[in-house]
Amino acid sequence: MEAKTLQVDVMPEQNGLTRRQRMHTLSKAEETRQIVRIDCMYCRITRRYRCSDLLKLCGDVPIDEIAPHFRCDVCKLKDYLRAQFELPYGADTGKLAIRKLVKIKVVHKPVWKDDFY
Repeated sequence: MEAKTLQVDVMPEQNGLTRRQRMHTLSKAEETRQIVRIDCMYCRITRRYRCSDLLKLCGDVPIDEIAPHFRCDVCKLKDYLRAQFELPYGADTGKLAIRKLVKIKVVHKPVWKDDFY
């Protein structure tokens, strides 16, 4: 008597991002001269950043992975931030306030553990 095998087609596991979101990263947005707009939905403030500056901080990531790297300057909360790519128009030249990365400061914080002598 032969044993029958059951063949099940299994879909590959997906990370939740659409194909378009996975393909459009900071490096590709830099090629098309886009900027990143980060909005705080809690205190209603908007900041704009150059993609080249964010590449140094976050790496080449999709737009959904940018907001968790930031904290709002006004309300100090991280949970209400939303990031979007934005293509500035020619009429916006000289009018949009864009934040520029001056330097990256690293803070070393010691972590202690009690041990017996």
